[in-house]
This record gives sequence, C-alpha cells and structure tokens, in this order.
Amino acid sequence: LCEEIKIIADYADRHNLLLDTVYFGGGTPTSLSAEELEIIMKTVSECFTISAVREYTVEAGRADTITEEKLVVIKENGGKRISVNPQTMNNKVLETIGRSHTAEQVKEAFSLARKVGFDNINTDLIAGLPSDNFESFKNTLSEVINLDPESITVHTLTLKRASSLFREADLVSDEDIAKMVSYSVEKLMEKGYNPYYLYRQKNTLSNLENVGYAKKGKESLYNIFIMEETQTILAAGAAASTKLCDRKSGKIERIYNYKFPYEYINRFETLMEKKKDIDAFYEKYPIN
Repeated sequence: LCEEIKIIADYADRHNLLLDTVYFGGGTPTSLSAEELEIIMKTVSECFTISAVREYTVEAGRADTITEEKLVVIKENGGKRISVNPQTMNNKVLETIGRSHTAEQVKEAFSLARKVGFDNINTDLIAGLPSDNFESFKNTLSEVINLDPESITVHTLTLKRASSLFREADLVSDEDIAKMVSYSVEKLMEKGYNPYYLYRQKNTLSNLENVGYAKKGKESLYNIFIMEETQTILAAGAAASTKLCDRKSGKIERIYNYKFPYEYINRFETLMEKKKDIDAFYEKYPIN
C-alpha cells in the first residue's frame, strides 16, 4: 500500500495534480494497529503536500476498533475528520448483524474522540437492519443526535443476494423502512442537520437512498466531489477505484485495483502497469 501511494504521488507530480482531500475509508482503517496507521499516514505526508489539503478524513468506523492511541496517531498525522459508525444503538440488533461492539462502546469512542480533540465527527446509521423496528430506529436517531456529531449519514440497508442476512433474517417491512427514512429527514432537519448528498445502491431495500446530513459548514468535500464526478480521485489499496476526470470535456476513465488482498499483493507489478493509463489520460487531457 505504501509503495502504491509513492507511485501515484509520482503520477500526480508529473501531471500537476494537487492534493485537495484525503479519505481513508471504505471498510475500517482502524482495524490496523496504531503503528500501521502511522506508517501509512506518514507515507501520505511524505509524498504529498498536506499543508494545502482542505479535508482529511479517516473512517474510524467500528467502536471496538477505536483506541486513544489510534485517534492520537490520526490527529498528529493530519487527520481532521473521522467517522464513528454505530449503525444502530440497539444492542440486540447489533448482535443480529454480527457486530461485536455495543451502544455504550459507541458513546465511549465518541467521547474519546472529543477528548483527543476532534471537532468534525461523522456517524453512520442504517435504516432497515434485520430485527430492528421503527421505534428502535427513532431511539437510535435520538441517541446519536444527543452525541452532537457534525454530520450524520443515514443509509438504507443493502443486501447482497448471497448474504446470510438475506436468506435467514426477518427483514423489516417496506412500510417501516419508509417510515424510518421519512422520520430521519424530518428529525435531522429540525435539529439543524441539512441534507447535502444522496446516492443509491443496487439491492437497497424499498429502493430508497443513502443521504448525508451535516451542520452548516461541516459538509464533507470528498463526498460532494465523488458524487459530482468532477474531480480526479487517485485511489490506493485492494478494491480501490481510481477515477480520472477532465472537467472541460466531461471525460471520465476508471482504473480498478484487484479486489482481494492476495491478488493485490501477488499481482502488484501487473496492477502498477495499469496505472500507466494515468499518463495516457493526461496526455490526451493535459492540465494547464
């Protein structure tokens, strides 16, 4: 991963691409140790000009992976915005979906992040989790609002056909999911959180959306840019997707990394050959 970061930094230098935002996420970066996180973050700061970065996000993710040591490493190495993602504050629902943390651990992790000095925290919730219900979701939303995060993202459950949840669990009714989502719009806006980005995924229950809400001035730039598809994203890591954008022509090209870690590691040299498409793209669409 560090080697790939160095390689894409060379491409960025060659084509005058200036780093605007950094986003560590998808999955749970804090599943790494504090030492591993520091190695990766230091590689980023050694390869790019971090002083010009407008937003630096690290998805801290699951409460059971968050420690004070990791939070300090994130903050000391440039991270300004983090996510603490409860999904639900109902312990029975957490158990049903196989999460090992509790609602109390979420509160403790959030408090710890404030103690370390983070003043821009996002939380992720999911409407329609198996064994959840409307009253439980209302309570989850209330408890998360009481934590006073800067932004809250409300996802609607998306199920892959092969998942055990899809085959076995009692799913929430379409009517209840719609009530959850409608209630979140009303309640969050009432509390000063305004919707600023929206997207849909395949197999989302009730064909509903994922919506990001934020307090004024705390909207995530990266989330906006990725939805607008007007800014190049140089991605590193297994399953990462690089998106090359030319604003003048509207042309977009993508370079996909191998999904599985064993492929990413064993076929790394082949993958780096694919990165040459960055040169080809910017030869056609040079940045002036």
